[in-house]
Amino acid sequence: MSEHVAVDPAWARRVWIVEDEPAAATLAAELCQQFGAAPSVFRSPLPFLSALRGSSPPAAVVLDWRLEHELSAALFLATRHRYPRVPVIYWTGSPPELLPAMIRADEHARIVDKAAGTEGFEAALAWAFEGTDAD
Repeated sequence: MSEHVAVDPAWARRVWIVEDEPAAATLAAELCQQFGAAPSVFRSPLPFLSALRGSSPPAAVVLDWRLEHELSAALFLATRHRYPRVPVIYWTGSPPELLPAMIRADEHARIVDKAAGTEGFEAALAWAFEGTDAD
């Protein structure tokens, strides 16, 4: 089974999703597709970091705060280092106040509660594609 599943790379709006829960990853990918974006799902950090180093930037990144064996702060920092203005959507079950201040204060990041349904995620996608350009 591949760690990285890409959907039609010809689509202009690519969204990279780092999510280790299969049901949440599938839902995030489906919501992106319904929004007209091309999702790529990374089930673990290393394939995401490899893609980050060797590819053109995605239009947006979706991160889950609590991955199976670690927090995703390192992925956020790596994304910010490589592409400072790429929108990052934190789609998480963790309360926003538990995420680091660097994420909460980042003008190119949005925190969305998984438990609140899909509307917040869809709104964050709309925000991400409002003309924000990637570095």
